[in-house]
Amino acid sequence: MKVLRSIAVATCLMVLAGCATQVTEQPNPVAPSSKRLGTFDKTVLVRAEILPPYSGQGANVKAVNKIDEVLERDLVPAVNAMQVATIEEADAMNLAGTNTLVIRPKVKQIKFISGGARFFAGAIAGSSVVVMDVAFIDGATGEVLAEPGYFRKAGAFGDGFGIGDNRMLSDVATDVVNYAAANR
Repeated sequence: MKVLRSIAVATCLMVLAGCATQVTEQPNPVAPSSKRLGTFDKTVLVRAEILPPYSGQGANVKAVNKIDEVLERDLVPAVNAMQVATIEEADAMNLAGTNTLVIRPKVKQIKFISGGARFFAGAIAGSSVVVMDVAFIDGATGEVLAEPGYFRKAGAFGDGFGIGDNRMLSDVATDVVNYAAANR
């Protein structure tokens, strides 16, 4: 009986320890853009940059690709003539003399628990979290018009299939879209 009680206590401690995802980064405050985003003729959406140590982790890279997908799809009505570029392509662009808005998302922290991991490990896998700042830049001058930050978390006990974890990714992208629309 004593052994069973010890196993039960150890299991409870593992579950509680597993859900403790530490958020070490803070998003920038959200403030209005210094220039209306709808005044730009063209928009370049740069694929999200993932900062180390999160950049080399497969599940996190897939998660950020999902954020990029939602941004590419949903930003179109909020900005003018959008094109998508990689970080390297954007850095190589000469935007001097153009009326171009550049949108550069930067993921400062991410921990993503995939549906499979959530199904098999449950709450022990911990919570998913994303902290992302997004720079809205005047491409001609390089002036940062705004750099709002966003934070989303999906709790470890939310569901057993990772639906909440995936919704977290869509929600953080939707926050950016809403910001762009509000500052149009």
